[in-house]
Amino acid sequence: MNYQAVNRIWQSATLFLAPPLIVLLIWFKPDLELYQWLLCLHLPLLMLHESEEYVLAPLSFKQFFNLKSPFGSKTDPNFPLDDAYVFQVNIMIAYPVIILGALLANVAPWLGFSMIWFELIINNAMHTILFQPTKPVYNPGLITNSFLLLPFGMITLLVATGSFTWLDWVLSLILGVGLSAALGMKTRGRLAKLKTSSASDTGAA
Repeated sequence: MNYQAVNRIWQSATLFLAPPLIVLLIWFKPDLELYQWLLCLHLPLLMLHESEEYVLAPLSFKQFFNLKSPFGSKTDPNFPLDDAYVFQVNIMIAYPVIILGALLANVAPWLGFSMIWFELIINNAMHTILFQPTKPVYNPGLITNSFLLLPFGMITLLVATGSFTWLDWVLSLILGVGLSAALGMKTRGRLAKLKTSSASDTGAA
């Protein structure tokens, strides 16, 4: 699969899909319980965040992460994040969990909330703290994270507090933290692989 071309398509589409989705959700809000409506709203808000990261920002999130963040290779624009990794995280993990979580909000409320934990742990910490090691700088996604995803996550957390059982909290934390940890380990593994490869090339030369 040509991940670069596919990513270009869905990343560009987010900018045009998010506004009408929000309008539709506002239209159908009276038919949905508040918690389920919030889980449905998560998808277009994430799309707006991705629009900033990959369409509107001068430097895409992938390039920023790899070349300018404390967790990137600083030299290779495709390590540790490459186009396949970006596709997998967003299209194969985030979108399906968010959509299924919204559909199953009344049956398995913890499923959709696991991505709220993911947003609070990964996006919030990354954009507002981890990407600011010395002095505040703009990073792709900072604005929408700070003014959309973070307030949205806190509101959803407050709403969930009124109805969640202890099992809902445990299951949502296990999945949300588990996904965060798995992606963190994968990112570190890819970076270590690049360093090992570079060391081997240097030794051979």
